[in-house]
Amino acid sequence: MKLKHNKKRNTAFLYEILVKECTKAIVRKNHERKHKTIAIIKEFFAKGTPLKKELDLYNMITDSKDLTSAVSRRLIVETKKDFLALNRKAIFNQQTKLIKRVNESLGKEAFANFIANYKSIATVGQFFGSSKENNAKQRILLEDNVMRLLTAKSQSQKQLKHVDNLTYKTFVDKFNETYKHTLKEEQKLLLTNYITSFADNDLGLKVFLNEEVGRLKKSVSQNINNKVYSEKFARVLKKLDRLKATPITEATVKEVFFIQDLLYEVNKNAS
Repeated sequence: MKLKHNKKRNTAFLYEILVKECTKAIVRKNHERKHKTIAIIKEFFAKGTPLKKELDLYNMITDSKDLTSAVSRRLIVETKKDFLALNRKAIFNQQTKLIKRVNESLGKEAFANFIANYKSIATVGQFFGSSKENNAKQRILLEDNVMRLLTAKSQSQKQLKHVDNLTYKTFVDKFNETYKHTLKEEQKLLLTNYITSFADNDLGLKVFLNEEVGRLKKSVSQNINNKVYSEKFARVLKKLDRLKATPITEATVKEVFFIQDLLYEVNKNAS
């Protein structure tokens, strides 16, 4: 079922693009853009604001997993009731103001950010926005989509290990001393983002990996006709495609590290 969805009127999407912009600014050390983005987040998503109240309802669904059907049904009913009880005019006006601020302060390109959980927040947005204008079948299917989100099994994954500040500083110093002459620049960036991921809840690492996987795919595509490596590159492309849809684990970081090494050697031998 195809239903129209205006992502700029999806409060969770607006919040996610701001988080992504803030993360990119931190990684790129663009302090001015970072402060602009943080100021916007604080203004529009502070506790008690209309958009924060609506965002909490989105998160109540998207953050829930592995619920029973009975609990899921109750949660769907209650969150929809709370959604409709919010001041819809105030939320619309705040969204309009926020969209204008993003356009003026960050640029329209901010809305083109890749949001990993976009499908989920769009599903919730369509469900919240459904009304009597939708026919019975559409309303049931939208509710069923949300049910699938709530009853989905949580993916067990090995979380990236985080360390306290003292261990972190010691690790960074040893890392810089041990690897400063042996690692490629892109591998240093990968490991640096991995090491520091505890500081921003993995956000910087997610942004870096998103961009690095894109760069690696482009490089592999340019070398796909290499007679020696053609079969291996075909497998690497499939692996890179899977990485974008895979939760980040230590194994993910290692795979990217080895792909970086492979491409570096191939390009070095070709030159």
